[in-house]
Amino acid sequence: MATRHEDSPEHKKAHDLAEQALDKAAGGDPRKARDLIEEAKRIDPKIGEEMSREAAEDQKKADRYVDKTDK
Repeated sequence: MATRHEDSPEHKKAHDLAEQALDKAAGGDPRKARDLIEEAKRIDPKIGEEMSREAAEDQKKADRYVDKTDK
């Protein structure tokens, strides 16, 4: 369930910027990725914690997928 903070327009904007930063990093543009994440953190200082949590959850899902396909 989303909290009031997570439903705020500022949080949503910061989350979108953080997602764009991940895309830029994966695409080989670390400078743009850094700029986007810094902007996201200015809008919502808590965004780094959330993105770390999401990345850990995604890693767990990926690990389970790999484990299933390796058998």
